Parts: sequence; C-alpha cells; structure tokens
Amino acid sequence: MEAMTFDELQHLLEGTLENADEAWKVWAYQCITQLADAGEPFTADEVHLLLEPYGVNTGSDNAMGALFARARREGLITTDNQYRPSTRREAHRRMVRIWKGA
Repeated sequence: MEAMTFDELQHLLEGTLENADEAWKVWAYQCITQLADAGEPFTADEVHLLLEPYGVNTGSDNAMGALFARARREGLITTDNQYRPSTRREAHRRMVRIWKGA
C-alpha cells in the first residue's frame, strides 16, 4: 500500500466532511468553537458530550476528525501534539488529540 500525500489526505477528509449530516456539522463546529473560546484544553470527547442533547449524529468518526482539521486550518484551534485516552466507551480508550483555542 502506497502512502498518501498530505494533499490526498486533505481531499479525503474534505470528502468525508462533505458527506456528513448538515445539522451535525453546524452543531459540532459550534461546540468546537465554544470549547476553544473557553480557554481550556479539550478533545473530541467533549464535543461528543456537548452534542448529545441535540441528538445529531453523522455516523462517521472520520467526519469529526475532518471537522477538527478544518477548525485547525481556519486558525480556531491548535495542538501541542499531546494525547490522552478517550473517555467514550465506544472508543475503547484509544488515544485522542488534545486541542486548545488558538
């Protein structure tokens, strides 16, 4: 299997995000913005928690990663490449990136 270039990966992520549920994209990006503005480090786990009351779901965790990538490109968030185990049961304690407002 051949490695992907950065541009190919970006294109793949954007395609995933384009196919995501529109309501989910709006609410999830709002949650990322809210967490970034709070000034505390956060992960996708916190975004999932904030989304629960709205009942929106995209059906693909890849879309969440694509949304975080977009927020990073737009200068909303940044990372020091730190990780911690996910607290979400369905994530089975996989490592998730820690983000902060830019």
